[in-house]
Amino acid sequence: MAKYFIYPNPNLYSADPVGGDRTGSTNNFAVSANVTNETRLTDVSIATAASIPQYDAVRFDMGGTITAINAVAIYVNAVNTNDVHFFNSSSATTGAFGASSNDDTFITGTSYTDFTSVGWQVKTNLANTTAGNAATQRYFYMYGNIATQSTITEVMIGNKLDLTNVTLSGEEGVVYGNDTFESYGGNEFSNQRHGAKKFWNFDLKHISSAYKTSLETMRDAVDQSHLKFLYYDGSSYNYVKMSDRSLRFKEIAFGVYSTKIQLTEQLS
Repeated sequence: MAKYFIYPNPNLYSADPVGGDRTGSTNNFAVSANVTNETRLTDVSIATAASIPQYDAVRFDMGGTITAINAVAIYVNAVNTNDVHFFNSSSATTGAFGASSNDDTFITGTSYTDFTSVGWQVKTNLANTTAGNAATQRYFYMYGNIATQSTITEVMIGNKLDLTNVTLSGEEGVVYGNDTFESYGGNEFSNQRHGAKKFWNFDLKHISSAYKTSLETMRDAVDQSHLKFLYYDGSSYNYVKMSDRSLRFKEIAFGVYSTKIQLTEQLS
């Protein structure tokens, strides 16, 4: 199975999300207090959910200039059928939800329906339906379409990076945060600081200059060990951080590199 990363665009954290209404029967957005805890959607934690009433929305301001975005991931903490939709727009208010009379259209493939399991729900290969290109408009809107949506704890708007065209090797396992102490009599006592956390240590070999640039873009987007992102291991999504020793490149031939990636699972 293919393995890949989903990492946030750094502009996602430049401004807090804003809750508001889809006003009347229009496609306009107006700030309101109906949505609660919306700032928890980008607090880099899956611990606390926002509450989005039916027909209300959350606006994410991605800044004046953004690179093309092709992935959206959300974490849900309970099974539910209250779907949400994503829209991409150049406007902070007018036509925010993709009126047919302008170019700010609904993003293909971003209708989330029937959350049948707890965990990360991911959409990739996003494109504006009219332009056929990755989403590049400044504002993203998450719209509550049915009943109140109160199970989403984190939103990640960014990009997908495949682990391809490289030779992978390394190790994976689990750490349990155990501190073991031995008494003068030889008895051992253990204190467990946290539950099981997975880790992955990759050796990436025969990396091209182009792929090296892609890896550096991901590294810079998450500020090395600062922000969390997703690693898909072929069967499930894992919420991870990268170590500060990751993605240090060695040129082994002209334009060919090797490096390492060290990931640790995040529990919240």
